[in-house]
Amino acid sequence: MKLMLRFHRDKFLHSDKRKKSLKNILISIFTIIISMMIALFITCIIYRDTSLFSKIFIQFFKAPFSSHAIVNNTVGTIAIFSVAAVAFLIAMKCGLFNIGISGQMMFGGAIATIVAQHSIHLPNGLSQLLLLLISMVAACSVATLIGILKAFLNVNEVVSSIMFNWIIYFIATMMVAKLCAINSDNLYTMDLSHLNGNNTGNLVLQTSDGNSWLPLIILAIIVVVFAVILLMYTTFGKKIINTGMSTFAAKYAGYSVKLNQILAMSISGATAGILGMMVYLGNGTTMPVQVAAKSIPQQGFTGISVGLIAMSNPWAILPIACLFGMIDGSKSALSTMYGVDPSISDAIFGIIVYGAAIISIFYFLVPFRWFIRIFKGKTYADNYQHYVNHINQHADDASSIIYYLKEKSLGKISNDYFDQKLLNEKMKQFNIRTSGKLSKTKYRIYRNKIYQKYEQLKQYDKQIFLKNNKQSNKGG
Repeated sequence: MKLMLRFHRDKFLHSDKRKKSLKNILISIFTIIISMMIALFITCIIYRDTSLFSKIFIQFFKAPFSSHAIVNNTVGTIAIFSVAAVAFLIAMKCGLFNIGISGQMMFGGAIATIVAQHSIHLPNGLSQLLLLLISMVAACSVATLIGILKAFLNVNEVVSSIMFNWIIYFIATMMVAKLCAINSDNLYTMDLSHLNGNNTGNLVLQTSDGNSWLPLIILAIIVVVFAVILLMYTTFGKKIINTGMSTFAAKYAGYSVKLNQILAMSISGATAGILGMMVYLGNGTTMPVQVAAKSIPQQGFTGISVGLIAMSNPWAILPIACLFGMIDGSKSALSTMYGVDPSISDAIFGIIVYGAAIISIFYFLVPFRWFIRIFKGKTYADNYQHYVNHINQHADDASSIIYYLKEKSLGKISNDYFDQKLLNEKMKQFNIRTSGKLSKTKYRIYRNKIYQKYEQLKQYDKQIFLKNNKQSNKGG
């Protein structure tokens, strides 16, 4: 049993898929750290104070949790960034860069705000659900139009999304200015949570005590889990991913590339509609009405940053959104405590995005091996990689033999299914010889024998590795 656990542990840790995932995680962390260091270094130069480097870095993780109100705001911001990242991620998986998330969320939020301003007499819960659906449908319609232009007219989705951002901005703000009640400053709509009217308080995404962080984070978790299930565990999600990897291969496989692109953009737009509901009827409960301000919401662009840093991995969205939320939540504290312009947080966002854009460079940099070469000798890294490759090969050989023997003991597979010559070479290495039928008892004996031989091969390779490394150090 112990040998079996070791075998599966090694198979898990040394598989190409796990190594690639670990490398992506390390590269993302490395990119974030380097980007933050560059931004802090620039801040120290501008303000001519080297002590700001450590002070600001500490406040990024301390200030967002300094009070109950700030914590609520930070959690709400994290939820918003997570949903924005999912909206970008779904389109990105299909090979589409949906840079129009901000416009789509604004259109969905504007339609929902207009409907909410005209009082919906529904019980608490149903009213929020209705507005959520309205916002999703409105945003989805815009994204679907962009997808249709891409699929049938080959209009670049980046260009059309940017154009739609501004078209939607002017249309939405004019609609809100004409159809909604405006506050005394003529800059925003009336706060829905305080608007007079029957049952109006039930329209916003807030708890009875006025906090919005709980419903926002619940929505964010639901959206992220939906993205994980859709992309990783459904046939449609695999079709989207395959279409994004290669449209030619997708056509050859029989997929409707145009339909997949339109549906991916539609789902992305519907997610942006949820984002609009969260921003305008949850975290803010108001909408800007001054067209002259030309203020397209930034949450959609920040979501793109989170999605890029997460390397299109839905599991990585929440931790990256947490980091961005904490950086965003520390703006006011930095300004108050150290007199630093709050835009330093935006500068960090920008540098991180730039790092994400050139993140492929880090795939070819192996600083870990550089340090090993310095401290352990010039060929240590090569010896270690050779050792790991041997372990991988042993694990793959053992796994294929066990699978073959198991199928043979069950009578489910013929000898012609495998390359028999190659299989015999592998079995010879593990001292396994079989012909004719194989009983289940004999299969279990062979399996345990393979586990034991695998462990012996591992120990032998380890001794060779240590011996080569010792000789390399002496030679150096």
